[in-house]
Amino acid sequence: MTESLGSILVKSHHITAAQLSHALRRQGQTGQMLGDVLVDLGYATRDTIARGLALQLGIPFQELGEGFQLRPDEVKLLPEAVVRRFGMLALRPDKSARLLLVMRDPLDLAAVDTARTLTRLEVHKAISTEDRIREVIERHFGTSANIERRLQNIAAAESAQEGAPPPGEGTADSDTLAVQANDAPVVQFVNLLLLEAAERRASDIHFEPGEEDVGVRLRIDGVLRPYTAPPRRLHPAIVTRIKILANMDIAERRLPLDGRFKFRAGERVVDVRVSSLPEVHGEKMVLRLLDRASLVLDMGAIGFEDALRDQFQRVLRLPHGIVLLTGPTGSGKTTTLYSALHFLRSPEVNIQTVEDPVEYQIPGINQMAIKPAIGLGFADALRAILRQDPDIVMVGEIRDRDTADIAMRASLTGHLVLSTLHTNDAPAAITRLEDIGVERYLVAATVRLVIAQRLVRLICGECRQPAELAPEDARVVAGLWPEAAGWPYQAGAGCAKCEQCGYRGRTAVLEFLELTEPLRAMVAEGAGEAPLRERAQQAGMRPLIRNGLEKARRGLTTVREVLEACAAG
Repeated sequence: MTESLGSILVKSHHITAAQLSHALRRQGQTGQMLGDVLVDLGYATRDTIARGLALQLGIPFQELGEGFQLRPDEVKLLPEAVVRRFGMLALRPDKSARLLLVMRDPLDLAAVDTARTLTRLEVHKAISTEDRIREVIERHFGTSANIERRLQNIAAAESAQEGAPPPGEGTADSDTLAVQANDAPVVQFVNLLLLEAAERRASDIHFEPGEEDVGVRLRIDGVLRPYTAPPRRLHPAIVTRIKILANMDIAERRLPLDGRFKFRAGERVVDVRVSSLPEVHGEKMVLRLLDRASLVLDMGAIGFEDALRDQFQRVLRLPHGIVLLTGPTGSGKTTTLYSALHFLRSPEVNIQTVEDPVEYQIPGINQMAIKPAIGLGFADALRAILRQDPDIVMVGEIRDRDTADIAMRASLTGHLVLSTLHTNDAPAAITRLEDIGVERYLVAATVRLVIAQRLVRLICGECRQPAELAPEDARVVAGLWPEAAGWPYQAGAGCAKCEQCGYRGRTAVLEFLELTEPLRAMVAEGAGEAPLRERAQQAGMRPLIRNGLEKARRGLTTVREVLEACAAG
């Protein structure tokens, strides 16, 4: 008689008898498979369950680590639709007539019969976890895999060509580079890389020339990741190709340049902002990808809990005043401002923005970009805007006293003004305004709400599992908020969906400082940041770190992400 999975796991000391008893009771209530119940309860991992099933069924467990690769002939054994439908991989050890079918469910007879019929080979079964099988499928069959293989083939083919060493800066004239930029390998490489970046939700592409090679990195969810690099000899032609697309001067390689272009990725139109920078070993290029389809305008999706969303919208309904978003570059301030404008827009309201630059165009809102090269800065643009009868004004950033004074006086004359500042937390915005020369009484009279914001990565929903805090993180959390040190937390194990990093997507961590009458009185009297912060917390303000830890408690992100993002706050 075949030994039960539960007994095998208890004997191998992967679970205890008490845990098995609890899981069996739960199984009786839910009707789930025992393995699924053990995973849901946190008693075992998918890997442990698969290994236990391998022992129970007397079949091998197939390791599918990061280094595992299917041979080209193995990729062709079964159609992609079949592989995806049944969640299985076909292997031919030693290219024999024997087919090893690696399955998520070895008892699926339909899958076995389909593989035998299509290959006409003798089928033997093995087991692995569903997420590992899916990872290999995506690596070898997915759109991203096809693009990456083509990129690698282009790079390998060009590297194999014999020729002169990489040209130094200035050794090729612009006409020669223009011809090279239109060569098939260069055009294919740029086109495929753009499609791959869009497919992987990258926000930026970095081309970084070194002495011997060229680095290519994609920024995904705020983190730079290395990617397939072209041969060093192709770099000047690739730079020229991008310059041609962005309508930049291909003959100028000594000065920083900017440009932009658009491309289509499936049904999406992606706007690309290009920046070139002359460096020691050639021009560094950074391409910023602005995917209109990825713009999040829903406050809940950005990271606003219901109470914070309601508070934000209540302040936005005020007829006048200033709302400030603070945080470092890349903390999502502009997206939050766009979500506020989306909430406010109406046929009855004139909304005008002045930005540097206009990143996304929103229907129903009048948007303009500053042009410092011709003397049109924020202050000059704001003066002109106020003659256009606006109800609501969004200023991309308050950088100087002139802009701040105009924004304050616009608020006093009946306008709602939204803008950003670079400060570490919400109370520091008051000090920052004072530092650039704004009188305290004006700050107290106009500022209604200051929001400090950071972005943290979301735990991947496909591989989320219970996790223990690292000792150093536990010590930090215990010092910041003692009760949070004992909360249950989660982390991503890594899977194909998140490219093995455990994270996919980002959410905002927020701190709200609403200037109520008592706080406005303190501001007018010249109170410092510490007293303001203490009084605000007594009135209910949640610091950045606490909002972040609450999100970690809910399984949205990890404590390590929160500590790193909020370290300055």
